[in-house]
Amino acid sequence: MWVYALHICAWEEGAVTEFHMVWVAQCGAARAIRTRWGTQKALGYLIGEKLVEFMRVAERASEWREQLPMFVGEIKRLFSSEEIRQYLDEIHRVGPLGHVLTDEQFEEFRAAGGVEDDPVGDAEDVLRVERARALLLTE
Repeated sequence: MWVYALHICAWEEGAVTEFHMVWVAQCGAARAIRTRWGTQKALGYLIGEKLVEFMRVAERASEWREQLPMFVGEIKRLFSSEEIRQYLDEIHRVGPLGHVLTDEQFEEFRAAGGVEDDPVGDAEDVLRVERARALLLTE
C-alpha cells in the first residue's frame, strides 16, 4: 500500500522521483491517455484513480498534503472546468477498475470474487470525490 512507501523513491526516465511527486508523471500519462482513448478515460485515470488515491495518502502524510494544490492545479490546467464537471457528474466508481471496466464487466468481476465489498472504504471514497469536486471546480 502507498502509505508504507512514503519515503521510497522511484526511477523514472533515468531520474529518481520521490513518491509524493508522482502526480507529475501521472499528469503526463493522462495527456497520453487523452490522445489515445479520449478525455473521459484520461479523467477516469487521473481523477478517479490517481487523485483519489493521492488524497487518501495525503490524509496521513504531510509531504503528500503539501503537493495536493499543485496536483489539482495541473489537472485544472490540463482539462476544462466543463470536462471535469462532466466527468464528476457521471462517475460511479473510482480506482483502477472504475474507468477500465464497463458496469457489466465490473459486476462479473465482483461476482467472480475479483472485487471485495468495502462499504466503509466506498463511503470514504465518495467523500474524497466530493472534496475533489470542490477543489477542482473552484476558481
